[in-house]
Amino acid sequence: MNLTFTATVSICVLFLSTALSAQTSPTKCTSKIYVGILEDAREEMVNWKPGVAQQRLIRPAFEKDCKGWHDVTSSTIPPDLTWTVAFDGRNIGKVRGQAVPIDNNALDQDSTDPNEDRSIGYLTFVQTIVSPAATIPSIGSPSELYGPMGIGPTEGRRPLVVVSAPNVSDPDGWKPIPKPSDKIAALVRSAFRREFPHVDRCKEEEVVQKDWKFPDSRLAFPAVYASNKNTFLVETSLNAGDCGYVDDPNDPLSNPWFFVSVNGHIRRIGSFISLLDAGDYDNDGKSELIFMVNEPEDFDGFALYDANLRKQGSLIWSYH
Repeated sequence: MNLTFTATVSICVLFLSTALSAQTSPTKCTSKIYVGILEDAREEMVNWKPGVAQQRLIRPAFEKDCKGWHDVTSSTIPPDLTWTVAFDGRNIGKVRGQAVPIDNNALDQDSTDPNEDRSIGYLTFVQTIVSPAATIPSIGSPSELYGPMGIGPTEGRRPLVVVSAPNVSDPDGWKPIPKPSDKIAALVRSAFRREFPHVDRCKEEEVVQKDWKFPDSRLAFPAVYASNKNTFLVETSLNAGDCGYVDDPNDPLSNPWFFVSVNGHIRRIGSFISLLDAGDYDNDGKSELIFMVNEPEDFDGFALYDANLRKQGSLIWSYH
C-alpha cells in the first residue's frame, strides 16, 4: 500500500471529523435573558377603585438560561436593568427599572403561596420605573379588560412585554385573523367535542339537558391567530345557555384555547387566557408567546409558551 496515500487519507478524515464536530457542538451559553411585563400598578386598584392607576412598573417574570426557560426570582435578576419594550415584533422604546426591596416577612420556604417572592407593598416582585413618565410607551386606551380581575370600574393600560436584550422580532409572524378557515374550524370543533364529551345545556343556572349534542353554530371563535408557519391559535366559546359561574379550566364553558400545528395536530393549551404578544425573546429564531391570565377566584398573571405552545413558566398572584 502507498504510505503517502494512506497518510493523506487519514489527515483528511481527521480534518472532516473535526469540522463536523465543530458544527454539531452546542453554542456555549454565556448570558441570561430576562422577560417581564410593563403594566399599571394593580396594587393601587385592588378594591375596584374607578379610573386608571397612577403608577406603572415592571414585573420581572421569566428567565432563559442554559437550562431553558423558567420563572424568574428576585435573587437571580440584576436589581437595575434597562428593558426593551416589545410589541407586535417591534421595538417601541426602552425603560429603566430598579428593584423594590423584598418583603422578607412573606418568604416561606415551605409555602405554596404564588406571591411569596414579592416586593414590599406589591403583589409580586417588581421594579419601579426610573425613566421619565413621558417616555414610557403605551398602546391603545385603558380598558376594563386590563384592570384587576378584568372587571370594572377599574381600567388598565395594555400590559407590554419587556426584554433585557433587544430581542423583539416575531419570526413566526403571529397575527389575528377574522375567522378560521372551514378546515381549521372543523378541526377545532372535533377537538372540542373530544375534550368535552359531556356538555350540559342550561337555563337560568339550571341544567335542562344532559349530554347535549350541541350544533356547530353554538361554538364560536372569539379570537383566532395565524402564524406564517401555517399554525393557528383558536379561542372557543360555547353558547350553552346560562349555566352560572365558571371557575374550572376543564369546564367546556371556560373558553378553552386550541393550538393547531402545521400537520393538523390539535391540542388544548389552556383557559382563562388571552394572547398578549409574540416575539423571539431569546433570539433563537423561533417566537415565544405570552398570554395574560385572568383566572376566577381573584387570580391574575401572565404565562410564557414556547414556539410549540408548551407552557414554560407563569407569574400568578392573588389579590386576597
